[in-house]
Amino acid sequence: MSQSTSVIGAAAVFAVALGTLVAGEARAAGPTGACLLTPEVVRLSGTQSAPGSRGSMTLTQPGSPFEITVDEGGFQTFDIEIQVEQMRKRRGAVYVAWAAKPELDEWVQLGTLGEDNRLAGRVAWNQFLIFVSEEASADVERWQGPIMLTGLSPSGRLHTMAGHGPFEAMNCQLYY
Repeated sequence: MSQSTSVIGAAAVFAVALGTLVAGEARAAGPTGACLLTPEVVRLSGTQSAPGSRGSMTLTQPGSPFEITVDEGGFQTFDIEIQVEQMRKRRGAVYVAWAAKPELDEWVQLGTLGEDNRLAGRVAWNQFLIFVSEEASADVERWQGPIMLTGLSPSGRLHTMAGHGPFEAMNCQLYY
């Protein structure tokens, strides 16, 4: 067998494998043809104001023919479903979910938890925090009450090693 024949054979095997993969994605995509990434489940942890509280947020990618949806600024867009499994609630209080950039210089209110302790929203930041605050009213522009639950986007866990371990003499804040 010549070298060109084996290259053509390898290309044919690759084409069949690629065709199978693409066909499999098309079947999994549903009627719109948009492929969604696997949902990411992130734990929400109770703070000192709500010890023992816990919940989760499920991040999914909104449908798109390009698999990843971005907003007009180029930030990846996530649909978020928040579910609180356990949290002591105070009578008359409203529990508001927020998303914020890690520096807390920008934030958005996602809404209030429903009777079923769930909330759905959308965030378009590459790295973000999610937190739930206890408020007297849902009509607040910025959280005022205690933070009850917190969580961090998967990309928010990326961090430089400057300032840690063998690099403790370096200030990691210089790298942000």
